[in-house]
Amino acid sequence: MTFDRRLVEALAAITNISNNTKLGFGQKLERILLEVVSCMQATRGSIMLVKGRKALEVMASTSPELIGVKQRIDEETPSSWVVKNKAPLYLDKTTGSGNLQKRSDHYKRDAFIVVPIISKNKVIGVLNVTEKIGVDIFEKHEQEMLLNIAGQVICALEHQRLAESLRKSKRTLEKKNIQLMKLEKLKTDLFNMLIHDLKGPISELVANLDILSYTVSDENRQYVETAQTGCDTLYTMVCNLLDVARLEEGKLALIYEKIDPQDLVKEALARLFGLCRQKELSFVEKFSPSETEGFFRGDRGILLRVLQNLLSNAIQYSPPGETIEVGFQYLKSPKIEFFVKDHGPGVPAKYQETIFVKYTQIEKKADGRTYTTGLGLTFCKMAVQAHRGKIGVKSEAQKGSRFWFVLPLGLAQK
Repeated sequence: MTFDRRLVEALAAITNISNNTKLGFGQKLERILLEVVSCMQATRGSIMLVKGRKALEVMASTSPELIGVKQRIDEETPSSWVVKNKAPLYLDKTTGSGNLQKRSDHYKRDAFIVVPIISKNKVIGVLNVTEKIGVDIFEKHEQEMLLNIAGQVICALEHQRLAESLRKSKRTLEKKNIQLMKLEKLKTDLFNMLIHDLKGPISELVANLDILSYTVSDENRQYVETAQTGCDTLYTMVCNLLDVARLEEGKLALIYEKIDPQDLVKEALARLFGLCRQKELSFVEKFSPSETEGFFRGDRGILLRVLQNLLSNAIQYSPPGETIEVGFQYLKSPKIEFFVKDHGPGVPAKYQETIFVKYTQIEKKADGRTYTTGLGLTFCKMAVQAHRGKIGVKSEAQKGSRFWFVLPLGLAQK
C-alpha cells in the first residue's frame, strides 16, 4: 500500500473517530494515536498535553502504563524542547541529540519524531512517534504528515473538549443559579412573612400603651411615653421593611388622591410631637403661597411616611433645644419641593449619595453620629421615585442637613 493511500485512509478514520459522539475525549485520543502510529508504520507513540504552566501529561499512549505520567517542561527532554521552541524535533542515528537527555534504554530503534500541537500560537501539547518498522528513518513526507495531523485534527479535538467542558460548566452554573433563585425566593417569602406577622403584636403594644397613658401617674408617665416612642419606631421599621420589598417587586400599588401639602406637613408633625418634646426640640413651619390651588396628586399614606422618616432622622440627630425647619415651596416648573432642615452634625459630601442605598453601614465619626443607609431613607427614595420625583440632601459638616424631595404637581395616576 502506498503512503498516499495510507494517509487518506488514516485521515478518514481519524475524522470518523473525532465525530463519534459516543466516545470520550480519552478514547478518541487513544484511537487517533493508533491510526497515526499505523500510518507512520511505527509501533510506539504518545500524545501529551500541557497541564498548567510547568508540566506535560501523557493522555494517550501505546504503552497504557504511561497514561497519566507527568513530565516537567523545564527538563531537558525531546518533548520539553518542542514545547519551549514551538517547533518539531526529528532525530535518528544520523543526527546528534545536542544537550537533550539520552532516551531510555527500552527503545530498540533510534529514529523518533516529536511535533507540537499548537492552538492560537500556543503549544498545548506534543505528538510523539517512534520505533519505526523497517528502515529506521522517518521520511520527510512522513514528518510533514504528522505535523499536519497534530496541527489540525488533534488541535480541533482539544477545542471540542474545551467547548464541551464549557458547556458542562454552563449547565452546572445554570442549575446552581436556579437553586440560588429558589433559595432566595424562599428566604424573601419567609422574611416578608415574619415581618408581616410582627405588625400584629406591635400594634397590640401600641394600643395598650396608649390606654395605659391615660391611667398612669405623672411620675411614671415618662416611662410610658418612652415605650410608646420605641414601639412607634419599631412599627415604622417593620413597615419600611415590608414596603421596600414590595416596591422592589413592583407589588406596592400607589393610591392616588388630591393632597393639600400644608395638611400633609401638619399631620406628619403631629405624629412626632411626643418624640420632639422628649428631646426639647421645636418645629418651624415654612409654607410658600401658590398662584394656583396648590394641591397635587399622590399616595397620601406613603408620602406621609416619607415626611415622617425625614423628620425622625432630624429629631434623632438634632442636639436638645434646637429647631427643625419643615415645609414646602413651589418651584418655577410645575413642581413642589418638601424639605426638612436640622442643625445637627451634618452628612459629609462623600456619603450624600450612599445614605439612600439599602443595608450599607457607613463609618462612625468622632461626633458620635453613625451615617447609615437604613431602610428609612431607602424607603423614602423608592417611594419618591414611584411618584416620578427626586430626593436628595444638602449638608455641611457641623452645619446641619437639608433633606428635600420634589414631586410634579400635575402627577396623575398611571
